[in-house]
Amino acid sequence: MLEYYVKCPKRLERLRAAPLDEHTEGLATRLHRLGFTRKTGQRILGLTGRLNEFAAGSGIEDATGVDARLVERFINEELRAEGSFRQAESYLKHLLNHLRAEGLIPGVGAVCLGADASLLGKYDTYLRDVRGLTRSTRQRYQGMAQRLLDWYQERHRGCSLASLTGVDVLDYVTQLADLHPSGSWRNNLCSLTRVFLRFLHWEGIVDNNLDRVVPTVPRRRLQSIPRHLPWEQVEALISSVDTSTPSGLRDKAVLLSIATLGLRNQEVRNLHLGDIRWRAGEIRLAETKSRRERALPLPDDVGTAIAEYVIHGRPRQSVPHVFLRHRAPQGPITSTHGIGEIVKKHLLRAGIQAPSYGAHVLRHSLATKMVNQGVPIKEIADVLGHVSIDTTAIYTKVDTGSLAAVALPFPGGDA
Repeated sequence: MLEYYVKCPKRLERLRAAPLDEHTEGLATRLHRLGFTRKTGQRILGLTGRLNEFAAGSGIEDATGVDARLVERFINEELRAEGSFRQAESYLKHLLNHLRAEGLIPGVGAVCLGADASLLGKYDTYLRDVRGLTRSTRQRYQGMAQRLLDWYQERHRGCSLASLTGVDVLDYVTQLADLHPSGSWRNNLCSLTRVFLRFLHWEGIVDNNLDRVVPTVPRRRLQSIPRHLPWEQVEALISSVDTSTPSGLRDKAVLLSIATLGLRNQEVRNLHLGDIRWRAGEIRLAETKSRRERALPLPDDVGTAIAEYVIHGRPRQSVPHVFLRHRAPQGPITSTHGIGEIVKKHLLRAGIQAPSYGAHVLRHSLATKMVNQGVPIKEIADVLGHVSIDTTAIYTKVDTGSLAAVALPFPGGDA
């Protein structure tokens, strides 16, 4: 099956070399079974060949060493400078999924160190029961915790975690922060590390509360204005969607769900057919970011768009999710970028210059519209699913109509 996608002898040789060697044939079979075109398969396998060479050059001898951390290193060290890293993670996840299915590397959220497995299991319970985080969010927190554990074991082999010091924490944060110029990534690094350190202290594993050592990324509260679109552009965006295709029916329903109901990216991806109460005219969201059930009215335009998609456009898949992938592999939209890519695609097609191109720009636009219409901030918080209205307060900064109404004439200017 490998020859179906790859014809060049040199590329075949690259793919059949250690450490992946015979496993690339299984990957090619998997891609064909999932319905990937020859062009997409060539891209995935071409990148897999490059990763294979990188792994061999890093001293990895077999496929058990080709894991998510190696992929991240490969992207940062080999691809980022070329500017070709944006799709690399999504392409290489197919290799990782294949290796996981073969039992060669741990599954998502799993760890490979025996002692750490028990510790991270307790951490997962803490994140779920104490902090109330969803499964996908807990996986991000566990991944960052695993980074710290791996770093500490490499630096202090054989030492107990009880010996972790503030100097170690500062060195770890500084070393990782230097690898990523993104301010948001550094902020995540600090905040997620801080939570893990609090857990270690809470469990009595470390004596000192080391979370206080982690530096804070400077960010003033409410310092930025939410990036949003004028509502006329939101309406133009939704009207521009071509609904003559199944994916067009899906995309219009997705855009309306975000722009009209204020759903988050994750809420759109996790929306189930059973969550829509057609007779009652509402949508009930059971698993939200705040872990509180939320009921929203189902407007006619949103309900009609979802019904059109479910009846005429949705692939016949035996899964409960409303919105599905239409390209191979068909099924639920699992990637956090999936919904954002739908929004971005149609913004670009409509020629709309947006301050950002993710799903949140529509959610921000809805909140901004509601503020400018004089909707009470508590009602806006309920629609957006904010636990505290303090989170919603940032949108009051864009109420330009009210600001203009209370503006005073400049001293010495025209009356």
